[in-house]
Amino acid sequence: NKLPLLPVIPYSSLFFTTHLLISPKLPNIAFSFLQYRAMTEFPKEFYQFIELHQNDDTNALRLKKNKACDFDLNFAIQQIESRRKAANKIPEWLSYPILFPSSLSAEQCTSELSAKYKQSLIDGETFCDLTGGLGIDVYYLSHKAKRAVYIERFDEYCQIARHNFNLLSASQIEVVCSDCREYLSNTRDRFDTLYIDPARRGKSNQRLFSLKECEPNVLEMLPVMLDKSKRVLLKASPMIDISQSLSDFPSHIQIEIHIISIKNECKELLFDLRAVAHPLPVQIHCINILSENERQCYSFAWENEKNANCPIVSSFPFSGYLFEPNASILKAGAFKSIAQSFGIDKLQINSHLYNCEHNISAFPGRVFAIDGIIEFSSKEIKSFATRYPQGNISVRNFPLSAEELRKKLKIKDGGNIYIFATTVASGKRILLITHREKTND
Repeated sequence: NKLPLLPVIPYSSLFFTTHLLISPKLPNIAFSFLQYRAMTEFPKEFYQFIELHQNDDTNALRLKKNKACDFDLNFAIQQIESRRKAANKIPEWLSYPILFPSSLSAEQCTSELSAKYKQSLIDGETFCDLTGGLGIDVYYLSHKAKRAVYIERFDEYCQIARHNFNLLSASQIEVVCSDCREYLSNTRDRFDTLYIDPARRGKSNQRLFSLKECEPNVLEMLPVMLDKSKRVLLKASPMIDISQSLSDFPSHIQIEIHIISIKNECKELLFDLRAVAHPLPVQIHCINILSENERQCYSFAWENEKNANCPIVSSFPFSGYLFEPNASILKAGAFKSIAQSFGIDKLQINSHLYNCEHNISAFPGRVFAIDGIIEFSSKEIKSFATRYPQGNISVRNFPLSAEELRKKLKIKDGGNIYIFATTVASGKRILLITHREKTND
């Protein structure tokens, strides 16, 4: 397919003209460097270098004595690294010759799967992303709006965003180079939805988790954001303390929380905020995206979880099936709600594993058939490797890490056996020998 010619972007250095078209290492490469050589004035050696070294050690490339060349070598290497970092997150974008303003933009960009889930939350005709970055979120969320605005304070990010959006035929996105606080103070526009993803790195590059510490301070900005919009979507770290964050918001804010995991790895937490006279109880939606067309979803009320009773396994030994909730549910702390919803019993108040005599195929997590239970004792450990020379080890509410336990049991990793080391209600430490009954993740 023939892509449209790129617009000429004026810039004082070789920044843009040197790295228009770097082919990603993907199963189906949609373009090649030489195919688009006419778009730039750079020599074929530039493109040949990229294709020749796309799988090489980039640190070694930087150290290598290269002969004089007519292109920006460091930037070409940076593009190779960026495409590698983003290959699993944005495969659709990488089928086009998009640009990366920095390696950090590739590391921190939202995945397409996550952005497409957030797209389902958008309603109304106008949308604004206050912290544009690489532009993945605004691109996918803008599909549900007639008008979308991308705000970014760094000019080079804005210029590359214009290039990428043009390439992706996203003409509905307006790019504005501005600090989001200044933009909100000066604009007369109002939006159906505002989206903000504040920086979560400190001056010394340390990770920040509190909303107050992020840049910009979204709690300070919240009044003006809700004045300019009916709704604010606030992306936060998956490591954030949910209980503390809820107490940080004013009492007149209606809050819903979306906890998003990709293939059972918790990636982001999204606060859905609206100003209302009488807020309803906080609802939390736990989403585990398994593939483009498959998701595990579980929702519960925050107050109900705090007040719920949780049944505990009363008999020992027990049999049947073992249930492990997915990462979003564990992050949400829905330990009692999930037990009540599916009629399952918790092994122990702090173990976060559950038991039931029958299988539940709709359970949002992993399900295992229990083959046996072994008490964790010196006598059993001595002969364990003879019976189970190989297995996948997980620990829940147990004094050893998975690796420490593996060394103690002297078994190899892998295979079809899953061993859960945990503590039951009596305080006894056990090893549950199981196998996967159904692939739920």
